This record gives sequence, C-alpha cells and structure tokens, in this order.
Amino acid sequence: MNKKLLFYLATILFCLSGQLFSQTYQLTGNPVNTTGWTVVPTAAVNGDFVVLTEDLTSKSGAINLNDPINLKYCDKWRIEFDFRLDGNGTSSGRGDGFSFWYLQNPPVTSQLGSGLGIPQNAIGLMIGFDLYNNTTGGQMNKVHLAYGVVQNTTDNNNIEYFNTAGSSFHSPDLTSTIPLVGATFKHVEVTGEVDPAIPANWIVTLKIDGNTVINQSFAPAGG
Repeated sequence: MNKKLLFYLATILFCLSGQLFSQTYQLTGNPVNTTGWTVVPTAAVNGDFVVLTEDLTSKSGAINLNDPINLKYCDKWRIEFDFRLDGNGTSSGRGDGFSFWYLQNPPVTSQLGSGLGIPQNAIGLMIGFDLYNNTTGGQMNKVHLAYGVVQNTTDNNNIEYFNTAGSSFHSPDLTSTIPLVGATFKHVEVTGEVDPAIPANWIVTLKIDGNTVINQSFAPAGG
C-alpha cells in the first residue's frame, strides 16, 4: 500500500426531514472554525481549508463531526465539499486516497493505507476516493460506495473489495476523464433521498465538478 497524500478539505452537511426541519453543519471561516468537530492528527487547519496529511509517507488524518446525525429521520440529505489531492508523489502514486462516511458505530481507530481511513468493522454508508490498486500495486482513480458492514481489517476486505449486489458501487477508472489528483480543487456534491419505490433504500447521487459518477438506489447490506 502507498501512503503519501496531501489533502485539503472544506465541507457542508445538510439534512432535511419530512416535517421540513433541517440541520446544517459547515466548516467555514479563515482560519476554519472547527468548533463542534474533532480534528485527528495529522490533520490541521491551514487557512480556509483543513489539511488531512502532509506530503510525507505513512501519514493519516481526519476530521469528525461531534454531533450524531440520524439519517433515519432524514428524507433527504446533501454533502458538499472541495478537495485537492496533491504532492510530489512517487513512481507508485500519491497516497491511497480518502473517504467520508455516516457510521452507526462511532469510530475508535482508523485504518491507514488501503483502508482509506475507514474504521474497522464500520457499519453505515461509506464513500471512498481511491488512488491505489491493492491488487496490482498500480495507480488508479476510482470511487467506491459501500452501504452495510465493511470489515476493513486487512488489505483484502476493505471498501475496494466490498461487493454486495444492490449495496455496493465501484466506478470505472476515472484517470482519463475525472482524475482525482491535481493542483486545482475539485467540487463534490453527494445527495441522498429515500427511494419512493423501496423506502428502506437510499437513492444516492454523486457528482464531481458537475459530472455524475453515481446515481442509483442502494439497500443496506444485511437488511
């Protein structure tokens, strides 16, 4: 696994219930105001963004919202953030990538490298932006989605290998169309809404700079 990554992040989370009650959480300000959030080293505020890691090997960082959001009471939700994956890199790439998630079980530890920072035995909705192919050892630019339980205890049972029909998604390699690494910031918008045909499912749409990468209904693995 490769672990060199420089990542800047700003984010907005929004939840709307059927009774028109909304919750909004934002990282704003210059420097960023992290009140209500836990910044996990090596993450640190840098002006109006949060840098998750330095451009060094074997580094990781995270920022977690302290207040739990129960999606059970949300008919619709939206996440928006800008990111930049940058750095000198090596012949084998610029780190493994990053992820964000809504989890039923609070994180205790995060998995470095191939785990993309997702905690072990995570239960919930997880989306990973993956730069490193753990099968071939080569570079790639893929987006993964898992809705269920991801063990994430080895290099072979992480989100990259989570394959459950109706509960997982793996994009084609986006290197030639929407490369994730670069000197400019990219804008991500993720929306979710209850599937009217199957109320237990979420219809999740993910766009990067306006380009749709995911748009389908997902069921929680295991029911």
